[in-house]
Amino acid sequence: MTASAGDRAEPPTRTQVIETLRRVDASCLQAGPARALILGQSIRLALYLRSPDETEAVTRALDMCVRLLAASPEFARFHITDFRLL
Repeated sequence: MTASAGDRAEPPTRTQVIETLRRVDASCLQAGPARALILGQSIRLALYLRSPDETEAVTRALDMCVRLLAASPEFARFHITDFRLL
């Protein structure tokens, strides 16, 4: 996730990202760990999800990210810029 072009506001901390993610989807952290890395105006998430198949895992991960961005004004200025399946 990346902030809008020209945005110079302080990004959320790693702890804020994980706590907000836990608030919007408590089951996500029960299924597996989540990690956040803040690089400048970019937030990188690593979500370890257990799902019956890859399609469901991808759908769930993207849904969690969309809900994270809608959860709080501090995330509203970010948008999903890429996605990688490992």
